[in-house]
Amino acid sequence: MELKDVKALFFVKDFVGNREAQETPDLNSPAHGRTIEVTFSDGEKLVGKTEGYNPHKLGFFMFPADPKSNNIRIFVVTKNARQVKFL
Repeated sequence: MELKDVKALFFVKDFVGNREAQETPDLNSPAHGRTIEVTFSDGEKLVGKTEGYNPHKLGFFMFPADPKSNNIRIFVVTKNARQVKFL
């Protein structure tokens, strides 16, 4: 498997996680960058901040908008995102 075939790489706080958790975005988060919403081809949506989105690159990092998220940061593979929009 190659990186281009992966939906995203999730850098997490712990590997146990909580499948039932519902993220609540804090759009006033102190994280730097623009607020972005990514919808993947499987319907999953993530909201966070990014400083490096470029639709012509392999991917970009984003930081979750929910401070309680198990994700620390996420590397989104651009071609596997159905929609990317700035909020």
